[in-house]
Amino acid sequence: MADSYDYVVIGAGSAGSAIAARLTEDPDCSVLLLEAGGEDTNRWIHIPLGLGRLIQNEQVAWQFSTEPEQHMKGQTLLWPRGKALGGSSSINGMIYVRGAARDYDRWRDLGCPGWGYDDVLPILKRQEHRPEGDPRYRGQGGPIVVTDVRHRDALTEGFYHACRQSGIPATADYNAEQYEGVSYLQLSTTRRARRCSTAVGYLRKARNRPNLDIRTETMVQRLLVEGNRAIGACVSSANDGSPQPATSEVRASREVILCAGAIGSPHILELSGIGNSAVLEAAGVSPVKHLPGVGENLIDHLQVRTSYECSRPITINDTLRSPLRGAKAGLQYLLTRRGLLATPSVTVHAIARSGLDPDGPDLKIQLAHISGMDRFSYSKDLGVDKFPGFNIGVFRLHPTSRGSVHASSTDSRQAPRIHANYLSTEDDVEATVKGLRMCRDIASQAAFSDLIVREVRPGPEVGSEDELLDYARGCGQTSYHPIGTCKMGGDAMAVVDPALKVHGIVGLRVADASVLPLMISSNTNAPSILIGERCADLIKAER
Repeated sequence: MADSYDYVVIGAGSAGSAIAARLTEDPDCSVLLLEAGGEDTNRWIHIPLGLGRLIQNEQVAWQFSTEPEQHMKGQTLLWPRGKALGGSSSINGMIYVRGAARDYDRWRDLGCPGWGYDDVLPILKRQEHRPEGDPRYRGQGGPIVVTDVRHRDALTEGFYHACRQSGIPATADYNAEQYEGVSYLQLSTTRRARRCSTAVGYLRKARNRPNLDIRTETMVQRLLVEGNRAIGACVSSANDGSPQPATSEVRASREVILCAGAIGSPHILELSGIGNSAVLEAAGVSPVKHLPGVGENLIDHLQVRTSYECSRPITINDTLRSPLRGAKAGLQYLLTRRGLLATPSVTVHAIARSGLDPDGPDLKIQLAHISGMDRFSYSKDLGVDKFPGFNIGVFRLHPTSRGSVHASSTDSRQAPRIHANYLSTEDDVEATVKGLRMCRDIASQAAFSDLIVREVRPGPEVGSEDELLDYARGCGQTSYHPIGTCKMGGDAMAVVDPALKVHGIVGLRVADASVLPLMISSNTNAPSILIGERCADLIKAER
């Protein structure tokens, strides 16, 4: 492998993999793709239900956590992010949601021309393979295969019809003309019900090109900046545990493209002296460029779940607790590519209106075939209930709470400080309580009457607004959708311009979920891939 390339792409995740694959379509363009994790060879990566075994696996997931959260009873919440080829697209829930058209138009109206829905729709179509869809909105032949969830059971149908009974409309395709409504989920999975990450969709074909070098298990210590120009990166082995790991340099003759995600990208910028000068000096980093927005504007979806005992042994609880049922589910997946193993535990969702937002739907409500202690806590034991159970979770689509991500030292191996700042605004509090009431309302409908034995959490004795809020503060968890920490725009707190170029630094772009100025509704992987595709287009146009 060489030490100098046209482009150095940092992070082989949802956006970085797309950028590397698209740029190397030009045989005269050389690209180095750096990834701190390893290959995506863990077998559980490729089985949809296997995500439960990945999130706390240090080999494939960064074990980030928040600082004690002021409005969440001082809890420290786990925030895992992908650490392998494909990044978080290799460990996420595979729920493929583009978001509402108005989300993109809001970006455009905030001073980001070229990012409105009409602008990005052709790119959204290009990145997917969805032959069943309306060709006005859906694409064919793209790298990411999008399929319908391959499991329909009584719980899935019960939730679907209960939503209809509660007044939520139906939509046949939330990624097409009508976003609002209840719908069976679409997943980024192949026709064989295996995960279609960006490592699978983009890199498998591209990695044999002679103009693409991929270095896994390679940690970026900092960017190399001369004057006001980024010229490369200082790297080391991700497995070098010595106090001062051996480093080397890689150079980019044209551009460095930072795609390390909403946590990693601001962290690397700050380690390189790009950020708020006061924050940098506190961490022991010499400032190179004062950009006060780096690490600010952190947004995430806080999900709160109600859980129920099910009258039938058809849940993941039963599969996990019974070797016989587990073997049967495994055999069903192997032979038919159906059943619970073909799901990420969720099968159906509703994009719904609480009535608090006059402009449209403001909540996502979804069914998961599992109940118990929150399975994404620090405990290594899944802690599932000893009876058949499921949960109905909810989060606000466009939260107004804002947090931050900042470097804590000059050591790249030292995790940054993450303050999610959940439930810090009255709007978020009101919407969360309203969402819990809507979960209960759906569960009370006739379509669920023969499936629910009782409400387990929070329990029927919890009814007032204060009690429901206290419950949310005690058990709410991340939805794995952090964005916004290197936001796009032209205001004083923007980090990149609409071409994704870092303000004041030549030859440096950021392209990942960190550039989103506002939260997308509802899941962030498809928009992250879009950002990678759009970045590649911008670079190609300039070439």
